[in-house]
Amino acid sequence: MAVLPRSVLFARAFVPAVLVFATACGSGGSNHGTPAVGDAAGPDVTVGDGATEDATVDATTDANLMLGDDGGGSSDATTDVPQVFNVTPAALQTIMVTAGQNTPTVLYNASYGAKPIAAGWSVDRGDVGSIGVGPSIQGTFQPTGTTGGLVNVIAGLNGQTLMRQVFVQISAQQNGANPTAPGESQQIAGSVASLGQGGGVGGVGGEGLGGVVTDPATLSALTNPTNSGQLQGLTFLYPYDKTVFPRGLLAPLLQWAWSTGNADAIQIHLTTTSGSFSWTGTFAAPAVLQQTGGSFIRHPIPQDIWTMATNTAGNLAPNGTLDRLQVSLVVAKAGQGYGPITETWTIAPARLEGTVYYNSYGTNLVKNSTDLSFVHTQYGAAVLGIQEGATGPSVVAGTASPIPTGAGCRVCHVVSSDGSTLIAQHGDNYGETSVYDLKNGNAETVLTSYDNTFGWAGLSANGSLAWTNAGNLAANTSGTSLYSFPPASATPITVSGVPTSVQAGTPAFSPDGAHVAFDFLGGTIGNVSGNGTQLVSLAFDATTNTFSNLTVLATMTAGKRAGFPSFFPTNDAVAFHYQLVNSDHLLNTWHGAEAQIWWSDLATGTATPLSLLNGLMPAAASSDAGAGDGGEAGTVDSGNEDAGAVSYLPAGPNNHANDTVLNYEPTVNPVASGGYIWVIFTSRRLYGNVATTDPWQSDPRDYDATQLANTTTKKLWVAAIDLNAPPGTDPSHPAFYLPAQELLAGNARGFWALAPCKPDGQSCESGDQCCNGYCEAAGADAGADAGLVCTNTPPNAMCSQPEEKCATSADCCDSQDTCVNGFCTVPTPQ
Repeated sequence: MAVLPRSVLFARAFVPAVLVFATACGSGGSNHGTPAVGDAAGPDVTVGDGATEDATVDATTDANLMLGDDGGGSSDATTDVPQVFNVTPAALQTIMVTAGQNTPTVLYNASYGAKPIAAGWSVDRGDVGSIGVGPSIQGTFQPTGTTGGLVNVIAGLNGQTLMRQVFVQISAQQNGANPTAPGESQQIAGSVASLGQGGGVGGVGGEGLGGVVTDPATLSALTNPTNSGQLQGLTFLYPYDKTVFPRGLLAPLLQWAWSTGNADAIQIHLTTTSGSFSWTGTFAAPAVLQQTGGSFIRHPIPQDIWTMATNTAGNLAPNGTLDRLQVSLVVAKAGQGYGPITETWTIAPARLEGTVYYNSYGTNLVKNSTDLSFVHTQYGAAVLGIQEGATGPSVVAGTASPIPTGAGCRVCHVVSSDGSTLIAQHGDNYGETSVYDLKNGNAETVLTSYDNTFGWAGLSANGSLAWTNAGNLAANTSGTSLYSFPPASATPITVSGVPTSVQAGTPAFSPDGAHVAFDFLGGTIGNVSGNGTQLVSLAFDATTNTFSNLTVLATMTAGKRAGFPSFFPTNDAVAFHYQLVNSDHLLNTWHGAEAQIWWSDLATGTATPLSLLNGLMPAAASSDAGAGDGGEAGTVDSGNEDAGAVSYLPAGPNNHANDTVLNYEPTVNPVASGGYIWVIFTSRRLYGNVATTDPWQSDPRDYDATQLANTTTKKLWVAAIDLNAPPGTDPSHPAFYLPAQELLAGNARGFWALAPCKPDGQSCESGDQCCNGYCEAAGADAGADAGLVCTNTPPNAMCSQPEEKCATSADCCDSQDTCVNGFCTVPTPQ
């Protein structure tokens, strides 16, 4: 899910030049001396007053004056003007730029005292604009035409730097799709069949981009709507208001509802709160609707526009506030405009790194079922992967096999957070598992001597250890054991602190390997006995294989359960699956099972619902949400979940009266990006007006899974969580649909793992892609526009930028950044 390079997004084209000039300029009165370091041999340049001066002469002479030299008595030395380094204009410069254009420019002049001087130039946001490196008397800031926002122009002279600011306001407009624009061609439906292929049109479903609006009356209605649409119930269905999006995603599909139920044309307006970006798009109904006979009730944001908008939003505006992204929609019908309806989104200033691995039931990418579907065809079940930028998934684990063997089915799985190792169970024998080497072409090794051992095991971050799962979701009901992985021996590792009789359900390691968390199903640790009502954590010392310091994270009552814990990248808290209603067995996602996503911290064990993630506005007593009637920290009892909260999710037919209890199986991205922790989870909620069927309809044996109208709601969603949130609060935000997942299949249990790291010298976008942790300019000059490559040292061996590696927060260049799981990240935007 690629965007602009991290060193472009975050800040610097290069470290400001430090120019050192010669202190000896020849005999008194000389007009020429030793050229400035890095300067050309005295080119003539035009200075701000229109005069022409020799850059080398003035740079050298004025540098000597700054160093105390009187210039050898030269009459050129001005002695009655304070000798101060200055850059003009000094005030904030605001320029209006049309997207795709590199004008207007801003001309800066460097001076020392009364005379021009050659300085080194740079900018801190190469995505917004550029300036010649110099050294030169003048620097011309030129916008890129692709990104707006506030940029610092930096001038350097003899170790001193001055900053001047430019605020770029970029704007664009279009009428109809532009197939020549980057990304828009994949958002145009080629046929009716393409609507259901892979992740759908543009990876998000719907009918894609619409055409040009030519009717003058319709254009006027869109520009000047006369009806608010309130009486017609005009409202957004998706995305949700106040969603936090990362950069680099595929553009979302806007979906709306109103009683009229159709439209002739729409107008979308995107703008940042500071005005750094503005775009208006006018679209007729997509042409494919003439073939399907469907209604015009959804439309994507063009991909190139989404990229520009999200790369612009998420930074600070000139007044110091966070620049958020606003969307408004006007619809036209029969010559009248309705709206606008509006939402505001926060854009995290970073992309999400890695690959999503998930279960797919009913996939069209491989056929391996043991029986036939509802329409008497073979279907498939496999582990699929979504790579960055893809509009659909690919098969990672699973092969074709004939009926009735099912030998190629690979479904229930776990993935190490470094993206190296995947364990998948066999569909024809759930006791049997395979391990996949994700760094080497997904090579499969069948673990033939370990039946009923590694299903749903907890993998350490690098995949070298596996702590086995006991009970509930696996055939193994004996005690939990620790193995080296892949296993070299059937004999587990000898551990201390955990008796062999202990049963750990759905265990998970923390990213740093120092803790494990699990559903305490049975056995005794210290004076605490497990009976399936407690979610707990243990400290783990890998050097001695010792478990210690049992901490209760949540205690469940009234028959409810907690499982599938997944650690935050901060290693100090977990998100978990909180089962409200059980059906045929525990911790499942089907047959009427209801669940929410909660979190708890290791320090206090305060279990709290992630209300906004689940689809609820915060409860009035959210600070008490993690405490039971008896006041025991972490106790969860019936009737206390989100008391008084109100759902913001759209209700619908087909048993979608309360989608806030249809959220399951969270896993957490191992890297904090843009100031947020990112949770991916399974949900059976409505996906706007694309997936609206009964939430329990996901088995292809029970319905025609080839029809778009039957698109199952069992899908993967992602939500942002604030870094370092206080226990007992709700740090979550409304979720968004994960693009590129297979549209017509039922999808579950997503793991967002790091992609295999890249060695030095390979192209990159951010340091977390690189084995040695840094992604920097490829050219010898750090300011050269030569692309970015992986390297083993930070720029000038000084410090680490966001998404570059760190050992402590002191390694990060910005004192406000923090080191989270080995990478610097910005604080949560406010």
